[in-house]
Amino acid sequence: MKKPFRVLCFIAAFFLFTASLPVSAEELRGYSKKEGYIYVTLGQYPQFIDGGNPLKQSWRWYMSKTSVTREDFTPEPILWRVLTADDEKAYLTSEYVLFAMPMHRDYNEYAKIGSDFGRTELCAYLNDTFLTEAFTPEEAEMLLPCETFGKVFLLDSADVKNADIGLGTGKGLRCWGTEYAIRVTGAYVFESMNGSHSAYWVRNQATSDARHARCTKHDGSLGHIIADRDNEGVRPAVWLAMDSFDIAGGSGTKEDPYTLSPRLTPQ
Repeated sequence: MKKPFRVLCFIAAFFLFTASLPVSAEELRGYSKKEGYIYVTLGQYPQFIDGGNPLKQSWRWYMSKTSVTREDFTPEPILWRVLTADDEKAYLTSEYVLFAMPMHRDYNEYAKIGSDFGRTELCAYLNDTFLTEAFTPEEAEMLLPCETFGKVFLLDSADVKNADIGLGTGKGLRCWGTEYAIRVTGAYVFESMNGSHSAYWVRNQATSDARHARCTKHDGSLGHIIADRDNEGVRPAVWLAMDSFDIAGGSGTKEDPYTLSPRLTPQ
């Protein structure tokens, strides 16, 4: 027996309505060995010209003789992977190296202060220039400060070696630079035979030489390099307050990340 047309219309309207409702923030979860990562977009930053695939194009961008400037880029949503999540906060790191700059330009001064990342020039830049450029005031309010580092910081060496959050030594530590990071800010790219990914800082000082900061190497291991190196990549990390947003769209995959909508009044 066929259902009346009016009933069918009601059912269709109901499903369209429920499909458009925001998804609960509780859908955010940390890394799972079985299911992998959840991905979200938050903030905007210059990244690619007319799209791009860093895994395939990084070396070509690095070797390009054509000059480009920041004005050639349109800011686009920043892609983040969710490392961990609980009732209070989610720990996010950017999927790509977003730019390159020194940890601290005076490496002799860094030798004295480097054990406190919060006193470095890079930390100051992340929490001033980058925070203002990448996030609206409403988005910045969604971020929780981390200890003495501010709202934007770097991964800790213990985190990047932690396989339980999907990182660890080897391929899990590799990260590719955006076209902007490589062509405008000069982020270093390992040779094609070594994967064409980019080195990036972590927030710890080296123990063997206090003038050096920890960073990733081509084989996915952790090493160190002098703190004034200006072609070392920056892969920001943030704490996202779980009561500050709703999921407005997307499915949480890398190809279709969740889009986050700030709540006017946190719950």
